[in-house]
Amino acid sequence: MTYMSTKFFRFLVLLLKSTQHAPKKVYSLVPLQDFSEPWTDEKLYAKYALTVDEIAFIESMIRPMDLGGSGDE
Repeated sequence: MTYMSTKFFRFLVLLLKSTQHAPKKVYSLVPLQDFSEPWTDEKLYAKYALTVDEIAFIESMIRPMDLGGSGDE
């Protein structure tokens, strides 16, 4: 699911997640999307009209996710 791998999604989870546990409440800030289409950070930033400063803050806080499965990071 591409949505869960975006920095946007992971940032919103980070705001409420303080331990390794992920109870339902840590996802309360995450908006539901149409899962029939792939999501990118750029599409989400545009959809929610994030400012340049907000995007820069998210980008500085969340590392890219390696979806290749190589484990080389």
